[in-house]
Amino acid sequence: MSGMSDVFQGIKDTLIKSTNGVDPGKPINVQIGIPDAVNDYPAALVRPNEPIDLMVAINGNTFQGTMRITILIRSADDAEGWKQLWDYIDPVASTKSVVRALRADRTLNSFVDDSQVRLIEGISKRAEGVFGFDVLLDYVKTVA
Repeated sequence: MSGMSDVFQGIKDTLIKSTNGVDPGKPINVQIGIPDAVNDYPAALVRPNEPIDLMVAINGNTFQGTMRITILIRSADDAEGWKQLWDYIDPVASTKSVVRALRADRTLNSFVDDSQVRLIEGISKRAEGVFGFDVLLDYVKTVA
């Protein structure tokens, strides 16, 4: 795998291992990039945050970057949708928490040297029955 693919795989492994979906035992649907349609919720859409600074990203055998992870959940009821969304953001209490999962495994299943949740933004109702937010995750990776 390439360095960027390793980072994606680490995020995917960490989120699937550490979060429960709306249905107990149902892992979050983790996809690379932005698909044409999302049919399986909850979903995590992972892609590099832009712009990518190549002077920082390619520096000897170590590179650093930021991944943008968009979390989407579906609910027909607005009040329930917002409640579910908070469960995915809550950094300490919820077993669904993406923030908690990423903070608990800063090496992303040993695919990176270190990572840190920097920012949560865009907390909103994205479409009818779809709620979401974005996580900016900084990482450092050494490549051989």
